[in-house]
Parts: sequence; structure tokens; C-alpha cells
Amino acid sequence: MRCRFRGRLADYHSPGFAFDRWFELDLGRLQYLGFYLPAAAIARATGPDAAVRIMLSLIAVATSAAFWMLLGAFGRDRRLAVFAPAVFHTTPLYLGFFNFIESIPLALALLALTERELRGPAVRRAAVMGLGGTALLWLHPSALAFTLGASAVLALTSAEPRRRMARALAPYLPALLLLGAWTLQALASRDGPGAPGRTPPHWLGLKNQFLDLLRYGNVFAGVWDECFVLGLVALFGVLIAIRPHPHIERAWRLPLLAALSLAAYMVAPFDIGYIGYIHTRALPFLVLLAIASPSIAPGRKAAAVLVAVVALQIGYQVQVATAYRAFDREAQVTELHQVLRAAEPGKRLIAILDWTQSRVVQFQAYLHFAAYYEVLRGGRVRYNFAETPWTPVRFRKGTEPVSLPRSWEVKPLQLDVARAVSDEDYVLVRNPGPRPRGFRRVAQAGRWSLYAPAARR
Repeated sequence: MRCRFRGRLADYHSPGFAFDRWFELDLGRLQYLGFYLPAAAIARATGPDAAVRIMLSLIAVATSAAFWMLLGAFGRDRRLAVFAPAVFHTTPLYLGFFNFIESIPLALALLALTERELRGPAVRRAAVMGLGGTALLWLHPSALAFTLGASAVLALTSAEPRRRMARALAPYLPALLLLGAWTLQALASRDGPGAPGRTPPHWLGLKNQFLDLLRYGNVFAGVWDECFVLGLVALFGVLIAIRPHPHIERAWRLPLLAALSLAAYMVAPFDIGYIGYIHTRALPFLVLLAIASPSIAPGRKAAAVLVAVVALQIGYQVQVATAYRAFDREAQVTELHQVLRAAEPGKRLIAILDWTQSRVVQFQAYLHFAAYYEVLRGGRVRYNFAETPWTPVRFRKGTEPVSLPRSWEVKPLQLDVARAVSDEDYVLVRNPGPRPRGFRRVAQAGRWSLYAPAARR
């Protein structure tokens, strides 16, 4: 899905792809541009798929570096940064929240700068904080909300004079105003472009929220990832048990932030209209703050445990690679490409998938597989993020597809298929699946089938 946006921006005017026929850009919608624009620039040289991989690799490195910076700012042992890669390889990554993932290292770095600004103000640092806070809205507003709230807590618990607190928080005033304006706009348009925002918040309940917390690292079928997480937790416990612990002034402030992050996670709704998975945005910050909270002993014993943490993560990558290969076989990617190449470029395609789950990867792994048509052949596919109210890539006026109920893509059995395919040039089906009336099959490979209208439109 994210590859599709990179491809649209990188090949917007490319002949054959016809992106400029179906879409237009609204750069006034800031959210996500912090990921889309650099990825689109990279995609010009590498292609959209490789561009996303490069961006994710850079974000993974930046997350560890920012966590290392945070640990130093609060007097913690910087060696704890070896846990950061494990936090990267969790639920948000596999849900495809790449923009949010990119916002995490910037949010951590801003917290570190806030703490240093509280201790000793500096004009250059304040300028960086102001720019960084504003930039967070270009990545993900939830990270900006976390940064503003956490910075306020740090200031109030710093024991510094009020004037020092106010000066440390002042750089975030422009970001606060932008976040307020974005929140009003998002709530008003949460039910889609042009629709009044009326859908109330929906909560999963405390039990399900608690279970989601326990499943934060569960991204593959089977028990390998659970064993990996339990191993890391056990090693973290051993690390804390090693004595003596160096004394840190006001060491309780990071545990307080972790506790407040947990509280925010437990009370946050799951969705409000199109705005979904709201509560999960607190999880990376909760886990990283919990890791950063304790003071650990210096010396060789702690170092040996940390070496074991690194070794466990390296060993786990063998299972990750095995799972990726298994998913490639299950998904029949080669067959999918073969089927999509039978379609003309620059057309309209919708995927009707009765079953979007995988036996290898958690979550709805096949939900956005139609996006590969846009990556390979251009055109316009559905489901499409342009159906949501906040993305900068919009349907061009006069070419909008027929309206369908919100979240239709996750309720295929309730879908009015005849209406859904009424203005489409192609229908992609993963067998077993429906055969749309009035369409004939033009290509099949493995479990993938492509249908086109039986009569020319």
C-alpha cells in the first residue's frame, strides 16, 4: 500500500501510468508527507519497493540512535539501546504504519532535547525543537501529541523554576497550534471526504486492550515471536537484578512517563470513523520508556547480558527470513505479477478478496494486494487511501469511483459487488472468491484471477 503512494509521487506524470488522470495532489494535507516525499525521491532511482525498504532501514537505525540519545539525556546507561531494534520489529511495522514508525525517532530525540533544555537553555537547541515539533505533524500527529504531553510532564517534574519550564516548552507552541487545528479538521471529516463527522469513538474494552499489549510483538503465526519476546523480557529481568545500581537524581520521572503512556493506551479508543488503531500509537513509547526506566549496573556482568540480547535478536532474524520466504510462497507473488501484467496500464482495478488473512503473517496481509497493480501498471485501484479524508493524494475531481460503505474492504461478504465493480476496468480475485457478473476471466495464475468486462464499456 505504501509502495503505491511512493510510485504515484515518483511517476506522477509518467506516460502510461496515468496517475495524473486519476489523482491530484493536495499538499495542504500535511500528514504523511514526511515519509512520502523522501521515499518518492528515492524511488526515482530505485523504484518504489526498494525505496520503502531503504526508508525503513534508515528509520530502524535512527530509532536506535534516538533511543541512545534519550538514555544519555536522562543519565541512563546508553547500552540499553541494544533493545531498540526489537521494538522496531513489532505490530506497527506489520500494520504498515510507516509514517508513524518514522515519527518515533524524532519524538524520542525531541524528548532528549527537552530534558537538556530544562537543565540549560540554548537558542540553537530551542530552534531545533521548534522545527522538529512542527515536522512531526508531517509524519504523524499522534507522535506530536505524545511529545507535547511528555514534554509538559518532564517540565512539571523537573524541579526547575517556572520561567525555565516555560522557556523549555515555548518552542513547541507553533506545533501545539498546528495540532489543535489538525484535530478539529480530522474529527470533522472522520467519516470521509464531504461527509459530516458523526461516528462516535469505539473502544475494544480493557480486556482486549490488555491482550493487544501482550501481543505487541506477535507478528507471525506460531510461537517463535512469543518465545523471542519472552527471552528478551527474561534477559531484561536479569539485567535489572544485577547490582549495584548507580544513583540517578529524580529517576522516577521516566517510569512516570511510562505509566502515563500505559494509562493513555488503556483509555484510548480503537477508532473514530476512518481514524483507526488509535490506542496502538502509545505502545512503542510505552515499551521504550519502560526499557529506559531502570538504572543498570556497570561492568562485565551487565555487558554479558547485553551481548546475549544482541545474539538473541540476530538469531531471531533466521526465523524472520524463514517466515518471509514462506509468505512469498503462500502469496504467490510471481503468479500475481503474471496476472497483473495481463491488464492494460493506467486503468481502474478493484480487488474483491473474501479472505485477507495469512497463515504465516498476522493481521490482514492481503488487504492491499491490489496496490501492486498501481506499482506495476499505474492506474487507480481500490481499496485506496484516497478514500480517506487526510492523505495528500486525492481522487481527481470528475473521476471519483462509486461510493461504497466505509470499511467495505474488511467486510467483503457485506459488499454490493455489482455496485463495487460497476465502474471498474478489472477485478482482481484471490481464489476461492466471487466471479463478478458481466465479467470474463482474462488471466489466471495460481490462486490469482483477473476479470474484465464481458462487453466493452
